[in-house]
Amino acid sequence: MITYVNTVLVSNLASGAVLNAAPAAAASMNAVSADAGKFIIMNCDPDVASDKIYNVTAANAGDINTIKVGIVTKKNTVLRKQDGSVAYLPIIKWSNEIKAADIKSFNALTYTADTEDQITIDFTNIDAQLLNKFAEGGKRIIVRLTFKDLPTRFRKWTESYEYVTKEGDTAATIAQNIANQINSEWKRARVSANGAASKVVLTALPYDDDESNDTLNWANKVRFNANIYYTDPAADGWESKNKHFPTGVIVAKVPGKQYEASAKLVRDRESQAMGYLGILNRGEGTWPIIKPAMETDINAHYDALTLEFENMYRAADDIFRKTKQTLEVYGLTGQLASLKTILDAFVA
Repeated sequence: MITYVNTVLVSNLASGAVLNAAPAAAASMNAVSADAGKFIIMNCDPDVASDKIYNVTAANAGDINTIKVGIVTKKNTVLRKQDGSVAYLPIIKWSNEIKAADIKSFNALTYTADTEDQITIDFTNIDAQLLNKFAEGGKRIIVRLTFKDLPTRFRKWTESYEYVTKEGDTAATIAQNIANQINSEWKRARVSANGAASKVVLTALPYDDDESNDTLNWANKVRFNANIYYTDPAADGWESKNKHFPTGVIVAKVPGKQYEASAKLVRDRESQAMGYLGILNRGEGTWPIIKPAMETDINAHYDALTLEFENMYRAADDIFRKTKQTLEVYGLTGQLASLKTILDAFVA
């Protein structure tokens, strides 16, 4: 298994600014720097001038071999100077050194809304003879949902919903009654059903959690399939138990999409990346909880940048090894353009 040493930087600023000088000092230890949340890039080349360390721009990034990417945090450290004065400097959360020659990929994501799995069971073109049989009443129509996402189940889990037809049923009433049957089972509800225009539209429900940015609930989505069959208890012998697909009924699925930088996924990435900082106890039910505050806002919309690189080092017996690492940067929609321009020049 390949594991990546991961650094996650999250900014909720609406400016998306990248500093070209050291961040502004805070007024006191508990005050927040005016530059908190802004990105900063360090030139790590050995020949860089002391006053040019943070002056990394799109114009000069292509001439730099090694950088670090950081974000100014809301925490400060005390600097006591020789003249007796005190300064409160903001702490910067840095990535590891990134060498241009060791970069493997650089990708950007632009926010898109999440969607849920949706399945439509369409009775519009059901076989006329079969519909007449259903209209006689007493026929069993079963919709079986198969869930593939349950973390508490080793294998797939199924839920079956049975509707017994009534005299005079039409395609529209069958669809509506099946939807009502599914919605009435509220204790085991994982989908919502809408029966209209001779169709049953099944839409996955979002996962329930505590809606917090500091939680042990990992983001997930309901994933399911659906199939339908009927039996005729009034038929002779074994035929009364045989399962048949209703001819003419169409079952179509549109898979839900989860944006790779959806806010709850960003929350999970930020929390998991703390493990690489030695912060192992970081959630409810563990003690002691000593960790930085989470920066992710689960109601925000994020763009993302992902930089993958492999730094080489000399190991024992004079052999060379590579450490696979990633830098993930998340910022509010449209606020990563400046940082992306600089990193594009550095990567190129």
